[in-house]
Amino acid sequence: MEKTIKVKTVGKNFAESSGVILYETPDTILVFRPELHGGGVRGYLVRYKKGRTENWSDLNENNFTKIHLEAKTKIEIELKTNAIKKLQQSIYENQKIVNQGIKYGETEYVVAEKNKVIYVDDKNKFQVFHKILEKEYTDDFWRLLTESEPELATRLSIGHILSGKQKVLDELRERLTRKYPETEGPSSWQQWIYLNNWLFGLNYLKAIQKNKINISGIIPDYIFISPDNFIDVLEIKLPEEDVIVEDKNHPGTYKWSSKANEAIGQIVNYLGEIDRLQGELKREIKRVYRLDVSFVKPRGFILIGQKDGWDEFKKEALRKLNFAMHGVEVLTYTDLLYRGEELIQMYKNKEEVED
Repeated sequence: MEKTIKVKTVGKNFAESSGVILYETPDTILVFRPELHGGGVRGYLVRYKKGRTENWSDLNENNFTKIHLEAKTKIEIELKTNAIKKLQQSIYENQKIVNQGIKYGETEYVVAEKNKVIYVDDKNKFQVFHKILEKEYTDDFWRLLTESEPELATRLSIGHILSGKQKVLDELRERLTRKYPETEGPSSWQQWIYLNNWLFGLNYLKAIQKNKINISGIIPDYIFISPDNFIDVLEIKLPEEDVIVEDKNHPGTYKWSSKANEAIGQIVNYLGEIDRLQGELKREIKRVYRLDVSFVKPRGFILIGQKDGWDEFKKEALRKLNFAMHGVEVLTYTDLLYRGEELIQMYKNKEEVED
């Protein structure tokens, strides 16, 4: 028997989960209300009494932790064996959600019995997407489905990819409303972009980390390898930085901001060092990653700022400034959103064709 757990964030890394009925009588009901946070699962036991209407209302609104008890008095809520089992099961299921990471916004999770045969059609496809993410039976599910319904397996895989990429895009929108460090820590923009580099429009084969290869030259923290084994370099700045600014000496024209200009200098230096050290880099990448890569005409990308509020003249100015550079392109975080949306639309169109 499957069920759905609804989780809604109400604070940073803190969420409320679906309530669970532990037991009920004709007049009362006892519910466990789980709350999820980075450290695990907590919650409340809430007892309700049925009123004159069919709706449940609080039996009393007193919080046991705030009730003043006289000496040698106590308050008890009996939990029968079946209620304890339901409480344990709820804590177990919600802990699995915490282990996956609390997603921002409202999220639905489907819980299903392991090894149960699942009939898949368009109506329950959403639920299946969630089930196949459970590690316990992912491989068996795909193997059986591929053998019995290869076309359906293809459609589901497209939907699975689409679902994952949509979550990344939603996370990017949410991140752009907050401030994160440029390079330091697991929440930095550098680390996030490293994990989600598909937003640039290419699914890179591998990201080479500088600290994993024995190179002493001035090279970026990450070197990206395209599917055809060519090298791309990325320099990341913050989304709140200016990209271009109006040239006061020449009204109606724009120039690179100081931060963008600094990044262009850095990327040019990186490309020069990579060209100088390409023999050594090729050997190290072969040694550590077992990959043969090409250093012919490496491209440099700079990610900085946003285009919110830009008029057409400013957008055209950025295009002209980019055109004037050779092998280097400046992109904004707005461009990443656009590219991500286009890629998701491509998957949607493919899914419609499969249908």
